[in-house]
Amino acid sequence: MAAVDDTGRALNRYPDTTPAAGPEPARPYAIHLTDTRHRYKLLGFDLDTRHGPVAADLDRLRSLLTRAGLPHLVCASGPGGGRHVWVALAEPCSAPVVGGVARRLAAMLPSLDTAPLLNPRTGALRPPGAPHRAGGTSTVIAGDLRDLLHPTAGTAQVLALAALVDQHPPTANAAVAAVMPIGTDEHGHPHLIGDRRRLPARAHTALTSPLAADADASAVLASVLCGAVRARWRLSDITEHLATAPGLEHVRTERTGTLRVVRDTRDQQRILAYNWRRCLAFVAGRSASGDTADDPTWEPRCAVVVAAVAAAQRRADASPGRWAQAGGPADRRVLDVLCDQVLAAVRLDIELDIRRLSHLTGIGRDTARVALLRLADDHWISRTQAADGPHAAHWALEKPGADPSTPSMTTRRSQADTRPAGPAQLRAAWRSHLHQRTTTTAHDVFTPGGLGHHAGRVYQALSSTPSSWRDVVDAVGYPPDRALAYLEVLARHRLAHVDGAGRWRRGGRGGRHRVATTLGSTGTLAARRERHDLERAAWAWWLEELHWRRASAAQKRRTPGAGQTALPFPGLAHRGNHRGAHPTRGDGRADYTAAVNQLRLDNLAS
Repeated sequence: MAAVDDTGRALNRYPDTTPAAGPEPARPYAIHLTDTRHRYKLLGFDLDTRHGPVAADLDRLRSLLTRAGLPHLVCASGPGGGRHVWVALAEPCSAPVVGGVARRLAAMLPSLDTAPLLNPRTGALRPPGAPHRAGGTSTVIAGDLRDLLHPTAGTAQVLALAALVDQHPPTANAAVAAVMPIGTDEHGHPHLIGDRRRLPARAHTALTSPLAADADASAVLASVLCGAVRARWRLSDITEHLATAPGLEHVRTERTGTLRVVRDTRDQQRILAYNWRRCLAFVAGRSASGDTADDPTWEPRCAVVVAAVAAAQRRADASPGRWAQAGGPADRRVLDVLCDQVLAAVRLDIELDIRRLSHLTGIGRDTARVALLRLADDHWISRTQAADGPHAAHWALEKPGADPSTPSMTTRRSQADTRPAGPAQLRAAWRSHLHQRTTTTAHDVFTPGGLGHHAGRVYQALSSTPSSWRDVVDAVGYPPDRALAYLEVLARHRLAHVDGAGRWRRGGRGGRHRVATTLGSTGTLAARRERHDLERAAWAWWLEELHWRRASAAQKRRTPGAGQTALPFPGLAHRGNHRGAHPTRGDGRADYTAAVNQLRLDNLAS
């Protein structure tokens, strides 16, 4: 059962126990995943929105479990958007087998908190129906509760899951191991091979400076350990400082209300070793990701951007009805692309022109422009700078506020894993997730001449893992009859399939081309891109015209000197080629329609 502070508020710490056969506790509670011999009778996969894209990871995990023959239950763990995936085993499975699967899954699923699956002694997770300290309860959203009460799977299915996970391509950590060999000390603890160096200044400061009263002790610990790993320290080198170093306070003690309570020696050793392995994996992954460690601003900038994207996506996923209204699908596509672009730029404020946005989203340029304005009006984004000449407007995501429901401390029975800040891995995971979302719907078949934006949004909500139609309705936010109508349209074109149990899954992505050809919408996006390219060329032509008009007579007469390969005055080349002056209307202003037509004819002639 969760501990409570002096005010009665539940903490993310579970030191008390009560018999499972007794009355249900009124405060948050968790159940152990293992039996008295520390063998796993339950597998609890905890997907946390703070660590990665939960929706994408959930889809992937459920697909693996289904292929391995492991019936499972999915729960909304609480109000924060996290998910718990439960598997019950008819025969207990050994901790080494489960731990091996958990570690390999962690390389595939950034949002997975492996702590409950790596701690056979006290690993626990809140079961269906258990209260959350921030309000609400763990609620079943997919699967059958009878699969937990009457399990049929066993070790053979867990081993099948392990085999499926092993088929996953090597991760960045595997790649870095080839160039940064990882060895083990005499106690079996991993470390980067190489001569020990002086601790980096940032890590040394974190290790030796007194801990502020409001400091996040787990974050300070991560800073110390990451620096020690980079300096080729061994775990024993850190252990020497355990008794006195302020930066290791998180290992020595745990927070209880406003106080810190000393952990027992065995817990201290376990927590230090566990965090050492995580920081080693983080440093290796950061090196393999190509991000420069020489830029001291990169990591904090990236962390802010990743947090902003995670907050925006979490809010968007929790508001399906916002995207089910008129213009909603276009708004969500624009939000997704904007999130991807700020991740690419590693800054919250970016320049984004509507034609490029149109290409990335598969919607028209004017639709993209209006979607930006609607998102700004609803405070999803803000315009920080208006368009100016050749420069597009600047748009920004808001920085996320502090989440009072997010714990900052890791305790002996914590369900959350305070990971070292891993902006490189999280940035890559979010970009992969957003790319998959946007490319799914940015297709000719989901244009107004095809099945339309709303059908595309329902298609996007489906996955290769069968889901009940009620799950689909909850995900998309349409009234049930309307959502079912979209599903039937997709099924009619074989872009969605329903089984005998009424569960829906997505058809192959190759089918989109076939349907677009049938509906006559093939080439819609390509024609739009061609038109936008012509419009850009017409605009550049007009800028050249303005340069020419503003030039002096002497500049217009000037010719290249000996050995010069370009005109000394930029932007005057058009007067010397076949294109001539930019077409204008009677008032002398640019006639873009005539210019675009002229450029189109020039392209055909060439």
